[in-house]
Amino acid sequence: MLEKYIQNKIVPVVVVENEEEIRNIAELCLEFLPSIELTLRTEYGYKALEILAKYYPNLPRAAATVLNTEQVDKILDLGTKIIISPGFQPAMLEYAKKKNYYYIPGAATPAEIEQCLAYGYKYIKFFHVGLYGGINWIKNIAPVYQHTGVKFMPLGGINIENVKEYLQDKNVFACGGSWLCPTNLLKDKNWKEIRNRFEEASKLIKELES
Repeated sequence: MLEKYIQNKIVPVVVVENEEEIRNIAELCLEFLPSIELTLRTEYGYKALEILAKYYPNLPRAAATVLNTEQVDKILDLGTKIIISPGFQPAMLEYAKKKNYYYIPGAATPAEIEQCLAYGYKYIKFFHVGLYGGINWIKNIAPVYQHTGVKFMPLGGINIENVKEYLQDKNVFACGGSWLCPTNLLKDKNWKEIRNRFEEASKLIKELES
């Protein structure tokens, strides 16, 4: 599941409040961008994970904004095995080794990157990329660690206008697509615009691959 997840260059990052939202987004993911990062910023997030496991088992999925081991246990019980944090804690790194699930920690400084590497984690979420230097961070910090095999997934401040520049960097394995279905569009049920954004991102990936 992790291999399928990290192969997708733009991963939709979503916050949902109800079943209509998670089902519609999952269908769009299957059609255009076959992976999903579900952030647990709402209580409904756990129910959404249950729906994904039951009705969309082949859609590579990750639970994100995971901040403690109690959340981890609940997520694993719901059948999701990829877990992401906006930052990291040594306890979370250790727990992932103990429980043998896939973990993508977050880092934004060399010290944090090196601690993740010390625990053997080479796929790292770079959050918030817009606040911590953007593409210049990737170009100047990431090459220092390139020999280790570390790869980054930038998230925050990325949109359809600048995502191409990130994806063209060899130190980036994927970008988080939080602009694809933001809260305001979900609240307005503007599925036409959301679909357009998914389709536009899919076309961009195909252009980069050609």
